[in-house]
Amino acid sequence: MEAAKIREIVDLHKKWRSGQPEGKKADLRGEDLREAELRWVDLTDADLGGADLTGADLSFSILSATNLRDAYMDKATLYAANLSRANLSRVKLTYATVERAQLNGANLSDANIHSSNLKGVLLVGANLQHADLSFTLLNGADLTNADLRGANLHKADLTYAVLRGALLDGAKLE
Repeated sequence: MEAAKIREIVDLHKKWRSGQPEGKKADLRGEDLREAELRWVDLTDADLGGADLTGADLSFSILSATNLRDAYMDKATLYAANLSRANLSRVKLTYATVERAQLNGANLSDANIHSSNLKGVLLVGANLQHADLSFTLLNGADLTNADLRGANLHKADLTYAVLRGALLDGAKLE
């Protein structure tokens, strides 16, 4: 998708969020957004389900309560992005930079997050059931009350990670 079209959709979404009649909720389901420059955008409540965001830069963006189910986000950059309460179920987020992002209450069940950088990420109360976090950097991440049942944490770096109250039944930790 062309940058101008993306900007138009983001602008209409902003108007929709502020209640302006000419606004329109962003619907980017299944769109090709590879390598898109989406820094500092607010796509709260948008629908990006199944979108291809491979290599996209979403640093500092607000994607709170956004649907990203089944999205492809390999090698994406989400540095300091807010994805609180977002639906990232079955997302493919491998080799990505998600450092210092907020994912509190996010649904990452069955997500493939293999070999990504989640250093300092807030995952308080996140659903990570059956997620593949193998070889992922979780150094300093806050996983308080996160649901990690059945998750693959093989060779994940959990140095200084907070796991207070986390559910780990069936998680692979070796």
